Amino acid sequence: MDAWEKFLKAQEQELGAKTVSKWLRSLHILRYDACNLYLEAQDTFQVLWFEEHMRKKAQATLVNNNQKQITIHLSLANQRKSRTLKEEKKTKKQAEASAPFTLKFDELDPVRTFDRFVAAESNLLAYKLLCKMSRCDPLSGKVIDSDMSLTSFNPIYIFGGEGTGKTHLLMAAAHALKNQYQNVIYVRAETFTDHVIKAMRSAEMGVFRQAYRNSDVLLIDDVQLFSKKGATQEELFHTFNTLHLAGKQIILCANCSPAELQYIEPRLVSRFEWGIVLPLEALDYNGLVGTLKNKSEALQFPISNKVADFLLSKFSKNSKVLIRALEALILRLHIQNNPKKTSQTLTESLVKTLLADLLKEEQDRALTPKQIIQRVSEHFEIRPEDLLGEERTRDYVLPRHLAMYLCRKKLNLPYTKIGEVFSRDHSTVMSSIKLIQTGVDNYDQEIARHYHAIIKILD
Repeated sequence: MDAWEKFLKAQEQELGAKTVSKWLRSLHILRYDACNLYLEAQDTFQVLWFEEHMRKKAQATLVNNNQKQITIHLSLANQRKSRTLKEEKKTKKQAEASAPFTLKFDELDPVRTFDRFVAAESNLLAYKLLCKMSRCDPLSGKVIDSDMSLTSFNPIYIFGGEGTGKTHLLMAAAHALKNQYQNVIYVRAETFTDHVIKAMRSAEMGVFRQAYRNSDVLLIDDVQLFSKKGATQEELFHTFNTLHLAGKQIILCANCSPAELQYIEPRLVSRFEWGIVLPLEALDYNGLVGTLKNKSEALQFPISNKVADFLLSKFSKNSKVLIRALEALILRLHIQNNPKKTSQTLTESLVKTLLADLLKEEQDRALTPKQIIQRVSEHFEIRPEDLLGEERTRDYVLPRHLAMYLCRKKLNLPYTKIGEVFSRDHSTVMSSIKLIQTGVDNYDQEIARHYHAIIKILD
């Protein structure tokens, strides 16, 4: 095809003959017509490379003799020939319409087990409780005797910010209980909602209810996403009641405590509080190190201390950000045809090059004391200068104490540095932070409400 050959030669001028030969000329031409070119890639990495580097260029410059755009359809070797997006959607809808009604549940991540969970000191209670309830030895994964049975606490409600390990704990419990031949359902709130909607449309609510209400253990992730979903909340309410009365275990996760859930029916909120409510805190530096090491082992990509220290210094906001950076590093190394290169031979310069876009993202959103003060002031609807001032009324003292506490918790700043920011002495800073920590630990209604609302904004 002349147009394709012309495109390849133009890319050789820009990228070099070696790169074009490896990534583009190795694409197999299946067939073509005036406005379409069907290509076959050798593997998924070649597809990823093309989509990232060539798709937009081809759309802009690959044209036929009549100057009409030639669309490239890319498929993998040994697969059926690619179809346009419109055809795929049409086929999918037809298949769904003719297929019998079924419920597809969320899959469990095989590496999210108790032995790979890194618990911060403040999170040990939730971790140990779920291990005991699941009768699981976290080191060996074997079933052990436990003085705690299913439904000792029912429901178990776990809450915390992004990257605190909520989903990991839920999946770990699901793995352990499935290994004991329990009928376990792990489901995200979005999936539960989708099941309700599809069941209603298909007039198959009986199938839906039988599936959920016959489970031994129901684990639901991100329950805050049930907000404003009336029909879904109605079904959840009756499912909850049925399971609870039958002595079946219910475990829930959310990004906030039950009392802070928005637009969730009070009767559901009260049931969420029937058992035990456990908070999860963000991991400290050592916890993030453990998480990084665990993930690198699971991906069979050994991490040197040098590379680990660099990643932690640049991507330490939470474990999700850190793991995303590690996975991107491994993928991009492979795409560069360095699958045998390990972190033991990686240089800091190469890591910076491979992760340049993620480093920029992290830098752009890096939290500072000034940003914390600004966000806290906006939340309380006061001016930053008033928060930093000498006014000692409750309207200003609580925001000031919270801002100090967040500078310590989110940025890990020394007390002396926080004192410089707020023009306070060391002892004042320490007492302010201790006051807020006590309020958070003891679920002081006012402090906890403001604290979790601001954390959501900062995260």
